[in-house]
Amino acid sequence: MDHQFLAIALLALSTVLIIAEVFIPSGGLLAIGTFASLGAAFYFAWQAWWGSSPGYFFAFTGFAIVFLPAAVIAAFAILPKTRFGKRILLAGPSEQEVIPFAAEEARLRTYVGRQAKAATPLTPNGFVLIDNERVNASSQGTIIDPGTIVEIIKASGTRVVVREVEESDEPAPPEEAEDEVDEDDESLDFDLPKG
Repeated sequence: MDHQFLAIALLALSTVLIIAEVFIPSGGLLAIGTFASLGAAFYFAWQAWWGSSPGYFFAFTGFAIVFLPAAVIAAFAILPKTRFGKRILLAGPSEQEVIPFAAEEARLRTYVGRQAKAATPLTPNGFVLIDNERVNASSQGTIIDPGTIVEIIKASGTRVVVREVEESDEPAPPEEAEDEVDEDDESLDFDLPKG
């Protein structure tokens, strides 16, 4: 076979292999094949043109240096828009698919800080009742019996995270609640500046 043909064919093969390496997990085998075929392409280009016309060899080398990265960039830009690319690449969810979950999470965030009643055993997943509505909930890894009063501590996706309310955690009636913080309160995690 002609060395010129082999140089061009191996450059084309290395381009196909590097694009395949980007999109197909091969553990680096395709990258090794890329560098092997690229090395062989440069060897055959050297055999074909170095002795007779070195300008062709340098033109081939320059073309390869510019063409390979351009081919990879074009693959990233064009392949996902093709029918084949859509089949092999996973697309992210569309905005219409994400908005309902975001709206549900925003609605569930309004329940944070409120108390609810466990409608089913939370092992750790189950349901709680809040405003006569069954809401998907999960505890913080503990099992909570049905009928137990729980506090909603956060919204996570389409469920709420709850913890069991201890007797000391139950809110005081509004008339007994104090509006000011006592400076001598030792339950604070920090010291208040005096003065």
